[in-house]
Amino acid sequence: MAQKAGVSTALVSFVLNGQGHKYRVKEETAEYILNVAREMNYQPNIAAKKLRSGRSETIGVVVPDISNPFFAHIVRCMEDWASQRGYVAFFGSSDENTQKTQSIVSSLINRGVDGLILVPTEHSEELVSSLLKGNTPIVLLDRPIRDLNVSSVALNNFQAAYVATEHLVKNGYRNIGMIGYDIALSHMQDRLRGYRKAMDDNGLYDLINIGYFKYVNSARTVSRVIQKMFASGVEALLFGTNTISIAGMYYLIEAGIRVPDELGVVGFDGGEAFDFFNPSVTYVRQPIEVLAQKSVDILLDAITSSNVSIQSVQVEGELVVQASSRPR
Repeated sequence: MAQKAGVSTALVSFVLNGQGHKYRVKEETAEYILNVAREMNYQPNIAAKKLRSGRSETIGVVVPDISNPFFAHIVRCMEDWASQRGYVAFFGSSDENTQKTQSIVSSLINRGVDGLILVPTEHSEELVSSLLKGNTPIVLLDRPIRDLNVSSVALNNFQAAYVATEHLVKNGYRNIGMIGYDIALSHMQDRLRGYRKAMDDNGLYDLINIGYFKYVNSARTVSRVIQKMFASGVEALLFGTNTISIAGMYYLIEAGIRVPDELGVVGFDGGEAFDFFNPSVTYVRQPIEVLAQKSVDILLDAITSSNVSIQSVQVEGELVVQASSRPR
């Protein structure tokens, strides 16, 4: 490329690495080099770049399911924010599978990423420990692992579930159930604790009713759990995740269960889709932009500085009150 542009290799390197101003490259010369690069569809060699500077200026992000609206939104925000800071983000979906997570992480590291943002699956402790031992900069998103000394960014899940449950209580619901995944991950356990505490604080301990099921085949399984809980006299349900909320609402519509006349509903991690259900669904909204930016900032600080402390950031959710939980 330097030959085609008629300039030195060093000059091309300065411009393409964003260091033209530092080395006093004339603006018109820099623009000319960039135009030649575009014409040639120039793609930088990441391995060579990392060899020269010690950094590839790329990061890896692994989420459970990039097609999930919640995670799709958050990775898009990460992509934009990382780009503003001069980094490119590569993404992968783990499908809540530990072996697939390990495979994706290995692939990203082999591609030379400078660090990782990871939404851990169940039983990911060994993987995260090995990354820490290898001095790979890493930030856990959404699901902290409390036994490991690793940075994390997550919703205050306990408080969010507490507020959601108490909202239903204040609106006249007493027999309130919660549906969640049968997993030991911190975010789900904290939401279940928040629900239990709110029920207990309001004198409803004896009415605590939790429906568990596995992540696999959630749409089919959640219908059976709802059937059982509704038949037992539950007056309202707190759905523990975005996926459960959507699957649950579709089932309630198909089954002809009138919300909120027969069953009040509050969801989690909702978005625009929740507004289109009839009735619109009350839900806990996470500050996605904040989660994305905090995760990227903490990771890039760890990449660019050798003296960065571990950070555990909790952000507060917002209960968006809509028709599905109106007073009885």
